[in-house]
Amino acid sequence: MAEAEAEESVGSTELPENFAEELATRVVVILQKQMDPLIGGAEAADYVYESCYPDHLSYYLDALELLHENTATEKFAGLAWNGLINAAVNDKKLDGLLTNMMGAALKGYYALEKPDVELKDKKFSGYSAVMAMTFIKMVENNASNDDNCAEIYSHLVRQEMEIDAKAQQEEKETGRSSLPSLQKMYDDVIDFLATRSDFKAGSLNQDNPYEFVGVLLEKLRGSRRYVMQDVMNQRALEKKKQLEMELENQLAGAEEVVMAAAPFTEGLGFFVKEKRYNYKFLAVEKIRMTLQLLGSIAGCIYFLLGYMNLWGINWIDGVGLCIIMVIFSRVAGARSRFQYFYPVDVSKELEQNSTQFINVMRHMSKDQLEQFVVRQIKVDRNQNFLSMVPEYVKYLYAIMPDRKNMVITVDELSELVENSEIEVAKQLRGAL
Repeated sequence: MAEAEAEESVGSTELPENFAEELATRVVVILQKQMDPLIGGAEAADYVYESCYPDHLSYYLDALELLHENTATEKFAGLAWNGLINAAVNDKKLDGLLTNMMGAALKGYYALEKPDVELKDKKFSGYSAVMAMTFIKMVENNASNDDNCAEIYSHLVRQEMEIDAKAQQEEKETGRSSLPSLQKMYDDVIDFLATRSDFKAGSLNQDNPYEFVGVLLEKLRGSRRYVMQDVMNQRALEKKKQLEMELENQLAGAEEVVMAAAPFTEGLGFFVKEKRYNYKFLAVEKIRMTLQLLGSIAGCIYFLLGYMNLWGINWIDGVGLCIIMVIFSRVAGARSRFQYFYPVDVSKELEQNSTQFINVMRHMSKDQLEQFVVRQIKVDRNQNFLSMVPEYVKYLYAIMPDRKNMVITVDELSELVENSEIEVAKQLRGAL
């Protein structure tokens, strides 16, 4: 009759005030009825699942706390959790119960729902104390249960690391963290066990009654290291995959690389012309200025001859001839007269073709760009400009806006230029 009333109260939407006490009593009754503790633990876990899952698991933690308050019932807390972890191996719903129970414990821990527990002048969270004491009872019941303790503790570490990662992400986005600045619960559990295992012997022959707690402590510390490393490895792998996907999305496609060949080839030709522009321009200017200077010198000679009245030239003829020669040299040697001889300025065309290729070059990987440059070195049209290919690549990088957004680094580009110089040397030797 009492069991029926308990089940009826559990099924109702509003739980009674003493629900945790009823739950603790029911768990003890189930465990006492079964001779096999594993079967009893599995039945108790099923009852907790039907009674508390998923929204009332905090009452189950309260029930465990009540069991620890009495030396006659505290062992049942260990039996209940040991039965739960054994049954969860073959029952997915109980595995979900364990996961949600750790979530409820973490929620209560950070919400400071339970008062602190004092042990040897140190304070610990009520949730950490319940978990640690349950672990102690599990091992006290049977030393081989330390693996089950480690399994439950691993769930706690993994879930708390996930919660902490979400809180850090939220803090980056909003500037505020949803978690209070408390010690991690998995560290608090370890500290509680370390404090419990600490024993000062009154004599040399006195044994440490909590020696098994020290063994359990090392087991859990090992589990913590393993889980934390596993989580960090998974995060690193996920981050690597994400970066690879982002890189693949940023990399230039095969069609883009093929289409970039024409602007590169055209740009290389214009680059060579632009490189030689100043030399050709200065050469024409030297000739033009020399002709102007020769005409002016000839005019000065006529002026001197007329001034000295030599060779039948009077001073009036000398001045006239001087003026005529100066004017003639200026007109005949004007820049417009030499326009045909000046090199063509191709800076506009060079800029257009270079910009087209830079838009693709920015998204090329080192391998893509290196293979592209090697192919350009072997193009027949570029054979006359082979020595300028590495220089042109440097030029493209120099005029590229926002170079930090390039896929390849400066060091990779420097290595690529060196390799291209080697390929150019090979091509030139092969052409001999």
